[in-house]
Amino acid sequence: MNEERKKRLMRLYFKTLAITLAVCIGLMGAGYGVFAYMVGGLNRSDINEDNLSANEGIDGIINIALYGVDSRNNDYTGRSDAILICSVNGDTGKIKLVSIARDTYVSVPGHYNTKINHAYAYGGPELAIQTLNENFGMDVTDYVTVNFESLADIIDEMGGVMIDVTEEERFQVNAYLQRGLPLSETGMVNLTGAQAVSYSRIRKIDSDSMRASRQREVLAALFDKALEINPLNYPSYVRKFSPMVETSLSNDEILKIAKVGLKGSALSLEQAAFPNDYIQSGGETINGGWYYVYDLNQATDMLQQYIYEDIPFEHYGLTEEEIAALSESEETE
Repeated sequence: MNEERKKRLMRLYFKTLAITLAVCIGLMGAGYGVFAYMVGGLNRSDINEDNLSANEGIDGIINIALYGVDSRNNDYTGRSDAILICSVNGDTGKIKLVSIARDTYVSVPGHYNTKINHAYAYGGPELAIQTLNENFGMDVTDYVTVNFESLADIIDEMGGVMIDVTEEERFQVNAYLQRGLPLSETGMVNLTGAQAVSYSRIRKIDSDSMRASRQREVLAALFDKALEINPLNYPSYVRKFSPMVETSLSNDEILKIAKVGLKGSALSLEQAAFPNDYIQSGGETINGGWYYVYDLNQATDMLQQYIYEDIPFEHYGLTEEEIAALSESEETE
């Protein structure tokens, strides 16, 4: 092969490579443009990470604060009726939801000891995240907030959620229903958005921890519904839901989390809560207010082990022999 022919082939090679790269970059740019359009309706909020008291985390695990606020006028202010830490493990596809009872007695930076849900009302998501990080040793730097009116709309768009409702719960759902038809059935019922929101706010018949349990149950049912959706329909749902949500997450951060959805069958959801049966807790009246009081140092240790070491609360503090015996007992039941 003569020198001139080699040069022509080399020029052809680099030209082909350049065109291929240009096409790939163009497709990627178009794909990102579509994604940016889909989430363009999100209500964005900037928070100063220097004010969040975030602790050091672990690569591969993203922790986000989820808040459900008790505003009914489509804004994102008010007390946070629902407080959850959503932990996403990008390596395993495991998602963990840990709810914290809104009446939990904590120190709110710059204020005083009070209910944890007051932090959002005092200083918005920034103070609410700082309160989480300082009291539970977390590394949270981002949040997602949905007001309850929007949550009802999201559930309706998904076709409702299947929840096992008792007669006592049915009565409470109807007592606080804001709109729509009253609930007439018990057992496994497909709740409308308004009914599901009313269900998630029940606590008079039992406790705030049961209220948190109901909130997680509704979110888990919504998670299951999302898994049933044809992936081709995701863009329309994302575009539709975006205006109902406020978040500090950037597009790149959302994409990073969205990639976990590609885990397919490996994708799983686990739930936990504070307080729970594995930490000593109780209700106390302090300065005229009722609070959940428990050892926050122990809670922090339990939470760290659960999120970063995958040790469930029921195994906290047990030896390997005790865990094995417990697992064996559960298998025989």
